[in-house]
Amino acid sequence: MKACIRILLLVMVTTCLSGCMDRIDLEDTTITLMAGIDLNEKNEILFYLSSPVFSKEAKKKSEEFGVKADTFREARVRLDEVVTGITLPGKIQVYILGKRFLKHPEWFRYLDVIYRDARLTVNSRMVVYDGDVHELFHFNPKDKPRLALHLTKLIDTAARRNVTVKTKAQDLHRQILEKGITPILTEIKKDNQVVKVMGIALLSGKGTYVKLIEPPESTLLLLLLDGKQGDVAMSFLLPEHQERGKIIKSKVSIVIKDVSNKIETSYQDGRFHFTVRQKLKISITERLFPFDMEKGYKQMEREIEEELRKSYAKLIEKCQKSATDPFGFGMHARAYEYEEWKKVKDNWTKEFTKASVQIIPEVSIKGNGVVK
Repeated sequence: MKACIRILLLVMVTTCLSGCMDRIDLEDTTITLMAGIDLNEKNEILFYLSSPVFSKEAKKKSEEFGVKADTFREARVRLDEVVTGITLPGKIQVYILGKRFLKHPEWFRYLDVIYRDARLTVNSRMVVYDGDVHELFHFNPKDKPRLALHLTKLIDTAARRNVTVKTKAQDLHRQILEKGITPILTEIKKDNQVVKVMGIALLSGKGTYVKLIEPPESTLLLLLLDGKQGDVAMSFLLPEHQERGKIIKSKVSIVIKDVSNKIETSYQDGRFHFTVRQKLKISITERLFPFDMEKGYKQMEREIEEELRKSYAKLIEKCQKSATDPFGFGMHARAYEYEEWKKVKDNWTKEFTKASVQIIPEVSIKGNGVVK
């Protein structure tokens, strides 16, 4: 009797276990790791997919497809007609957005499926490509891993080195809907046989492409956003120490160990005022001119502060001229001057162009290396 009960329980347990009737062999799938959207000269939307190939007989390690379609979902149906396996889009690591496509005023609507379909991940990296997306998808460097994996590591490494920002699909959605900040994306470009990270792409308040911020300005932007990762390396030319007739430049290189920002917000004389007091703890890693650090380190701090202030002023001026606020000053205006913010919230980027922004760096030298 006990044996019968045990057998019955065993049968009941096994029937409740999940089965493998719907399993799919890896060789029978098309796992999309990279997707792209571009716009051609005829204003036709082009969709691209890149997937790894697992067949031993295949000579290429990935396959690329491109179709003309009106929606992302329609493009997937069209691609299912030519791919050899069942398309699985939930593993996409990178979305490549053509610069021409981003200049279209309604480009963000084409990404609706990314946020609506729960099977798609919102952790994919969003990247601007300077050039034809078709050219990038058919680029197969022999000394690199699969392009999708190579771009993923390239972007992540550049973000860790504070060269660019790593904007994921979820971050982009928040930035597009947030009126107090304008979106920023990674921008890449193919230079001969190498894909390079160019810096940070600035988008307008409506989401269209505006311009590129290259290093070291992109690094300064990350410092203001509190978005730095690890130590930040920068170099400055200190003209006070330049010797006439010398080839060598009076440059000093520093590593920023820690940074903190305190933003003061006010509204006076018909415009917003933002004062950023930035405290930086640095170490000097290179100095190409003679200088007595023991006696003059305070002077060195002042000179580096002045060069930082000039660099920040140029960055702020560039962003205000292009009517972009990648710093998020609009969110501070809403938090501290809400009554005035309400009047301009629907056209914040225009209001920001006449705002007063002052960056005050306060440098503290914590190290001078092991050489006197």
